[in-house]
Amino acid sequence: MSVNSTIPALKIAWTPRSRMLVCSLAVGEPHISCMRWMAPTARYYAERHRMDHLLLPLYHTGLDPSRPTAWSKVIVLNHMLKLYDTVIWLDADTIIVNPGVDIRSELDPLVPMHMVAHRLGRKTIPNTGVWVCHNDPRTFELLEAVWNHTELVHDGWWEQAALMDLIGYEPRGRVCRFRKPTPFTPYVRFLDEKWNSRYTAPASETYILHYSGPDKPLADMERKYKTFIRRIAKL
Repeated sequence: MSVNSTIPALKIAWTPRSRMLVCSLAVGEPHISCMRWMAPTARYYAERHRMDHLLLPLYHTGLDPSRPTAWSKVIVLNHMLKLYDTVIWLDADTIIVNPGVDIRSELDPLVPMHMVAHRLGRKTIPNTGVWVCHNDPRTFELLEAVWNHTELVHDGWWEQAALMDLIGYEPRGRVCRFRKPTPFTPYVRFLDEKWNSRYTAPASETYILHYSGPDKPLADMERKYKTFIRRIAKL
């Protein structure tokens, strides 16, 4: 990890109880409303698979007031990875619908980051809504590069746009096509879409559903939560 990190520290007292953390952060009432349905599923998943969980609702501002709130996830990941072997970030507008499978069974220990890339026609969109990171020097290197990619600080895809650009995908103009490999391209491995399934076009098998986009259909999240409760009652 970089000893001269430009990423702000997360001011939190925390003692790990396991080797992996599930974390999320919600800023403002719309995302906190999502987290009310998401959080119980994340807590159950973490406890079922012997992981810690950290779910932070913030009502007013993100962890760095100088940046859009989405950048807070970089701060959380960078800080908590100093304490854990693996950290999985879940956006507040995701919800776990099938908690039976431990995501670690699908991670490559030799690749520092894992996420889903959504494929929409000719577009490929690596999505940081579900972002799994190993405690690895390459992870800290890429997080640092993402944070310092200031050209895209205010892009509407925020840290996701920065990461896409750094691993060789064009976020500008939402072209979303692979240009060419970069030094960071091998740092990311793409997971099956079931780990970050778009609610508008869900995968045939879904483990984590993602309500990405500006509209947050809370009624549908509530229905998925109730289905989740019925599912775990049978496990």
